[in-house]
Amino acid sequence: MNIGRVFDYIDPAAIGQDTLDFVKVKSETGHEQEGCLFFAELLRREGFEVSLDEVEAGRHNIYALMKSRSPQALRRPSLMFNGHIDTIPVGRCATPAAQGDWVIGRGAEDMKGGLVSMTHAVSALRKAGLGLAGDLWVTGVIGHESPAGKKEGPRRLIQHLRSGKMRADAIVIGEGPCAIWAASLGSTIFTVTISGELGPIHTIKVLYSANPVRWLGELLVEFERLERQFSEVVPHPLCGRERLNVGIVSAGDYPNRLPTACTVTGTWRWQPGKTHQVVRTELEAVCEKLARRSGLKVEPSFEAAREPFETPASHPVVRALQEGGRIAAGAPPEVIGMGLVGDANFYANDAGVPTVYYGPAHETAHSDDERVSVAQLTHCAKVYAAAAMTYCGVAQ
Repeated sequence: MNIGRVFDYIDPAAIGQDTLDFVKVKSETGHEQEGCLFFAELLRREGFEVSLDEVEAGRHNIYALMKSRSPQALRRPSLMFNGHIDTIPVGRCATPAAQGDWVIGRGAEDMKGGLVSMTHAVSALRKAGLGLAGDLWVTGVIGHESPAGKKEGPRRLIQHLRSGKMRADAIVIGEGPCAIWAASLGSTIFTVTISGELGPIHTIKVLYSANPVRWLGELLVEFERLERQFSEVVPHPLCGRERLNVGIVSAGDYPNRLPTACTVTGTWRWQPGKTHQVVRTELEAVCEKLARRSGLKVEPSFEAAREPFETPASHPVVRALQEGGRIAAGAPPEVIGMGLVGDANFYANDAGVPTVYYGPAHETAHSDDERVSVAQLTHCAKVYAAAAMTYCGVAQ
């Protein structure tokens, strides 16, 4: 497989320096362009032709392609490496720095380090003179981090995949722990509003039973009932059980004035095999029941819905990463799932492309001590390179 020759071109010092330089470039969601240009130049430096896709004015996705060297009739499946260029606001995060094995700063783990590792992996294949039998993409997208990001970059990439402008038979996202993250729960943010016809009058004129707040308590009891039901169902073997929780409760503006409306906002997460439409129907039924009992309006709304995804352990991209881990570290990585949702939920469901994650860590993302290990980034680069050779095949 000539993998030793490829690994010779994977340089930990260069990976660490490129990650640090990338982290020094501010690329907060909505203002990613300097990071986009840095990533494009990194790919060009490593010998790749780069495409800048303007998703919105001054905001670009970045694409590079290592084309198959095999004749059309002998080509193997194509693979896409992917990650997001944007970060959450820098805020009080530690100043970018190198400290022993660590690169510190906003975006180090989430996920500029992963993009650098992917770039060095594909570059090592090119420098070793190896041609692949399938196409290999490296792609960086904008607009990932919510709420500022609306998935503009992933949605544009999905358009290209669905139209055939870009082709990938599987996607690997360079994020998460050093494990094959192959399943996630679905997720939606819901808001339930309880309101009546009475305006903001003095509470002395209203019975407590007509107060929307009294029925807010009933709603929370209904949520507790649902949670008990979820806990009694066998959890998904990778990403766990269905769950519901509340983050915001809002009502009223004065101690003795009737609240005109109460709102409860939370998150509902569900297992592969269930859909957002089923979740929607279940919450609508709870609201209808409460409306009948109270005589009030009880109305649900939903946003940021993402269906669950699961890529089977038997899929070739999972097997390729397992082989990559065996070659790079002597043992195949574990296949896991997580409750978190991300871009894989979009790529798998909206583009129909099997997707998994494999990254250097999932420990400090979004914290003020965000950091990533150069040793882990180097490990990832080796896994990516070996997995690409396994999945795409080596051109004869």
